[in-house]
Amino acid sequence: MVVTSRNNFLACIYFCTAIVCLLVSVTSHSAILPEERADVLYHSYDGGGVTIDGPSVLVRKNVAETFSFTGNYYVDMVTSASIDVVTTASEYTEERKEYSLGVDYLNDRTILSLNYSNSTESDYIADTVGLSLSQEFFGDLSTLTLGFALGDDVVKQTGAPDFEEEAERKRFSLGFSQILTKRFIAAISYESVFDEGFLNNPYRQVRVAAPVVGPTDRGFNYIPENYPSTRNSEALAVRGIYAINDRSSLRFEYRKYDDSWDVDSDNIELRYSRYLGNRWLVELRTRAYNQKEGAFFYQDLFNFTTDGTPEFYARDKELSEYSAQQFGLSVSYTIRSRYDFFNNSTLNFSWDRINYEYDNFRDLTVVTTAGEEPLYTLEADIIRIFYSAYF
Repeated sequence: MVVTSRNNFLACIYFCTAIVCLLVSVTSHSAILPEERADVLYHSYDGGGVTIDGPSVLVRKNVAETFSFTGNYYVDMVTSASIDVVTTASEYTEERKEYSLGVDYLNDRTILSLNYSNSTESDYIADTVGLSLSQEFFGDLSTLTLGFALGDDVVKQTGAPDFEEEAERKRFSLGFSQILTKRFIAAISYESVFDEGFLNNPYRQVRVAAPVVGPTDRGFNYIPENYPSTRNSEALAVRGIYAINDRSSLRFEYRKYDDSWDVDSDNIELRYSRYLGNRWLVELRTRAYNQKEGAFFYQDLFNFTTDGTPEFYARDKELSEYSAQQFGLSVSYTIRSRYDFFNNSTLNFSWDRINYEYDNFRDLTVVTTAGEEPLYTLEADIIRIFYSAYF
């Protein structure tokens, strides 16, 4: 598998590069590229015993009115004492760094995009290359987008120097948007993902019912998870943007997801944006997520004595049945520049609160009879502060 996934990854890079070179050699250009800009971001996540924060820097530069180059550097500094960690291990800290590069090529009404990203942490390395094509037609009222991405991940385990596994991820996407009226734009998108290889977390464990052997025994033991080596998923999304007037707009999104592990979920989101004066932009949003079916091999408490030993078993709460409600607020302020080297800039603040409620994942920090612990819930806050300068 190592040789095959590496060869596929390199082949995708060569294929994408060849298409870019071919189009550059045979086509002309007449389109306007996106605005040149630089973003500096600070992000923070705090919830469920996990804190994640760090900086991010993004720069977009146009060349010869034909190409637009993008570079991004992103850092996650993680401190984790999550429910999974405190029940089977001890708190840990780590750092993840991600680099990404992208190029857009514009020819008349066509945009061809090529991007690459690398994410590195102490026990996980991920390389992803992607190619997308966007085409406008019908008087620029319709846009069709096609995309493909190939990921090659290396999974390691701290404290086990001989442990190394691989996972390959292929992502296909198709999107179509249509301007229906002067005030309303609708879009539909489809995504299919094929994962193969080592797909579980090498640290996470399941709990298995065991005979009581002492007065302090909880009635269960831990063993490592065991996942299938393949996963196929599909997602269909419908979106709409409606301009209420020249100062405000309303956005809507519905997304349906299912996969070969029997995970079935849907997501609905609403956003309301409004300009206040000439410089302030405020957005209110709400989102509801419902995972009404979990993975077929998920259980909170396995009983191998009664049920037999299944081929696959997992206790990842993200594979269980659960729901989440999210509420958020964003504020953006436009700063008029007094310098010649860039145009206006914006200062932006965003906050989200997410509430998770799990239907069949129990809180093991509460000591009681196995299988009778209270269901687990958590709240998390996400904060993003960033400055954008337009050249």
